[in-house]
Amino acid sequence: MAYRPSFYLEIGRKARDLLYRDYTEQPPMHYHYGCCDWSYDLALRSQICRSTSHEINDNNQELVGEHVPGISAVLRFIVPDPLSSKVELRYLRDFLGITAGIEGMTTNPVMSFSGVIGSSVVSLGTDLAFDTILKNFTKCNAGLSFSSPIVSASLTLEDKGDTAKASCFGLINPLTSTAIAAELKHTFSQNETSLTLGAQHEVAPLTVIKARADTTGKVGALFQHQLVSKIFLTLAGDVDIQELKTSPTIGLSLALRP
Repeated sequence: MAYRPSFYLEIGRKARDLLYRDYTEQPPMHYHYGCCDWSYDLALRSQICRSTSHEINDNNQELVGEHVPGISAVLRFIVPDPLSSKVELRYLRDFLGITAGIEGMTTNPVMSFSGVIGSSVVSLGTDLAFDTILKNFTKCNAGLSFSSPIVSASLTLEDKGDTAKASCFGLINPLTSTAIAAELKHTFSQNETSLTLGAQHEVAPLTVIKARADTTGKVGALFQHQLVSKIFLTLAGDVDIQELKTSPTIGLSLALRP
């Protein structure tokens, strides 16, 4: 629906996925053997719609009727990183999208909340996280998004106002998934500004290549092929051209995405 925005996670997501998704970055919890870092993630994500409409039939049995419009519950559990696990309640209606949940299945959970107002074209939102033990906000972000079938752009303020990002995504050819993206980032505390540019193209059916470069001298490339339905093989690499004495980083991953 044109009147419905998306959730805060979708602000700037197209550009973010093109520039960073599936590149050679290890999660916080990983293993090291020889010259290799390796990891595995087993993620379970389930979305459940609940109902509050009840009826009593002739046998005095309670029946579940239609579900509450716009409300859903999401459970995400990742092995071996319990800190990334999350239970979230979502509400999406015309001009409004809200999420509230608990992150981290530990003794120190973090409460999260995000809200977005607007439409599928223009939306404004905020994303907050509160540490229940330290009694302070660990995340305080805000974002503005513009989206269309071909072009999308976003402006976000992150790290409690210390980092500003502007991103743009453009779809060149839908038939070959050809697209370009750019992200401009400025950190106020360090007075540093960086620009990241990237592109992707489907060179053959089920085969996509991506490339990116930024003003700090880092260049990356990615080759991804869908072996069978929902199983992806990815080969990616990064190199810092300002530090040619260091070895490039090369990564190989196999992912099942139901």
